[in-house]
Amino acid sequence: MIDLHEAQGRILQATPVLGRESVPIIEALRRVLALDIAAIEDLPASDVSALDGYAIRHTSLQGVSRRHPVHLRIIGEAPAGKPCGATVGDGEAVRIMTGGLVPEGADTVIKLEATAEDSGNVMCMANPGQGYGIRPKGDSLKKGQIVLRAGDVIGPLEIGALASMRRAYVYVHRKPTVAILSTGDELSDFHEPASPWKAMCSNLYALAAQVVEVGATPLCLGIVEDKLRSQQDILTEALRADLIVTSGGTSRGKYDLIRETFASMGMEMRFSTIFAKPGKPTLFGTIGNRPVFGLPGNPSATMLSFEQFIRPALLKMMGHRNGLYIPYNNAASGHGNDGLLNIDSFKKRPGEENDHRRASQVPLGRQLDHHVSKTVTVPKRFKVVAR
Repeated sequence: MIDLHEAQGRILQATPVLGRESVPIIEALRRVLALDIAAIEDLPASDVSALDGYAIRHTSLQGVSRRHPVHLRIIGEAPAGKPCGATVGDGEAVRIMTGGLVPEGADTVIKLEATAEDSGNVMCMANPGQGYGIRPKGDSLKKGQIVLRAGDVIGPLEIGALASMRRAYVYVHRKPTVAILSTGDELSDFHEPASPWKAMCSNLYALAAQVVEVGATPLCLGIVEDKLRSQQDILTEALRADLIVTSGGTSRGKYDLIRETFASMGMEMRFSTIFAKPGKPTLFGTIGNRPVFGLPGNPSATMLSFEQFIRPALLKMMGHRNGLYIPYNNAASGHGNDGLLNIDSFKKRPGEENDHRRASQVPLGRQLDHHVSKTVTVPKRFKVVAR
């Protein structure tokens, strides 16, 4: 008999991390990256305007002030997504919008509020400094820069970042398939008529729901009678799955056969009882590298045992570190992900004003908490009592 924490440690030690698969980025939500993600091009790909205004040569603003404005001839327009094509010379300007490609010859963008337009000319009344208002090529990300790392959890922020980098597919760890079955001649299912000597098999459905909730895929194999051969046959079918869970038959009664069934299939028993209630007769072992759990038949003990033992194992199989799910908290891994936080943001430089920041295409308004940790939460009614 071992205590709860030792049991959890043995389970995680024996649980493998599954391989990778390529999925569309939307299907990667809440899953764990299997490979680092690097930028495949500079971001932005060209010099672009960070604000609405006029693209000019800074030399054209020599001596400018509100009392002595400079008049420049407008030679074109550069809305976002539509390059102007003109080359800006001294005394000339191109009307430009946020995100517009900075035209050849221009090295500064003067904001709209510091200008007035009249009859094809723009009157400039301030000198913001050379380079003002421009996001240079590669300002957010350089080609080859690591943005996300293997082991990071994919959230909406990360999906936006992947889309910004034109990553339609991404490699994540596979979702485990979990075979679930219940043992007991006293159990019935929906397709059977109600009987005074049989109970509805609620564990089958509660366990399947817990598997779905954690992000894995349930394979419900139904109810198996209390006969050794029948249990061997259905467990042979269960070997198609990545992890096996049974409920019932783990005690020492005449018809509690699951231990014998596991042994006949070559399972290496890692523990067979734990020093806690409910859930004392919980079994754990491996067949090959496949984790196998035998849970008690009591519904409360079954669900609690899943939370304490199986959920961390499934999370580890899906790539979560130490069997813990830390939602979208990739900074807690120590990676930092500075590249992610820079995506499509306009960073303030010395001498610039706060209103030169603009809203991001990717919602980067929230910072990732560097100190979040999350443990398995068990409902209060599932109380663990250590002897």
